[in-house]
Amino acid sequence: MDANHHLLKDGRTLAYVEYGDPRGEPIFYAHGGPGSRLEGEMFHDQAAAHGFRLIATDRPGMGQSTFLADRILLDYPKDIAELADALGLDRFGVLGWSGGGAHTTVCCHALPKRLSLAISLAGYTNFAELAGAEKLLKNPLDQKSVKLSHDHPRMFRLLFDLMKLGVDHFPGAYYAALLKDMCPADKDIARDQAFREHFIQDQREALRQGGQGVARDAAVHYLDWGFRLKDLGFRLHVFHGAEDTMVPLEYARHIANNAPDCRLHVLEGEGHLFPMKRQELIFETARSELDRA
Repeated sequence: MDANHHLLKDGRTLAYVEYGDPRGEPIFYAHGGPGSRLEGEMFHDQAAAHGFRLIATDRPGMGQSTFLADRILLDYPKDIAELADALGLDRFGVLGWSGGGAHTTVCCHALPKRLSLAISLAGYTNFAELAGAEKLLKNPLDQKSVKLSHDHPRMFRLLFDLMKLGVDHFPGAYYAALLKDMCPADKDIARDQAFREHFIQDQREALRQGGQGVARDAAVHYLDWGFRLKDLGFRLHVFHGAEDTMVPLEYARHIANNAPDCRLHVLEGEGHLFPMKRQELIFETARSELDRA
């Protein structure tokens, strides 16, 4: 599906694609990291079935969206609000998976009066509020990457330049390396050929501009968000797989323990890829939020 392009006020391009029901309730979807607007296609059928219009964007420097140097998490809701204005949307929902989870969460602080619902799927918490947050990451490379992003940003970017090399030229090895650290539930999902093909396509699109945008997208998770979780001004639903080996369950519990209005949904026996299996639950939760408004 071809991307739409919105010219932001600062001159950047914001690329997006719409999925689901074009006449449904609007939800802006925040992809994982690395990820792209193509990730939204995985939710197309269930979004349509539940009456939601899913608007999936490329974050800066990924896919077809312009890179933004020194970006922080709070830049995301600014871009979304501007796109919503262009689309004539006063109120809308936000939904994000993995690296998109924190981007969704900060919208509860920056855009509380414009939100109709907010759902984070396997997202990060504010490292500035959780001592030793990086030590909870299961992968030793992920732990080291946190410090590397602060102290040696050029070397940190190199990791993602190498990732682009892998996904472009050695996709089989790239995918096999990801599977190695997955929990059994995630491996079952990842073995599906259709999922594998879509995932590789999405990764290539995420890295089409090189590692710069993806590196910054990862780094913003390790910075102070600029506010505290107690300042979130809108109800947030947090879903997290109990067996997630990519983003620790402790992050979800930390948000739930500190945000003033958070509903935590721990999915037993599920890992990081649970949205592939539990979309009906996710969209039913979204619908219930609209019904209570």
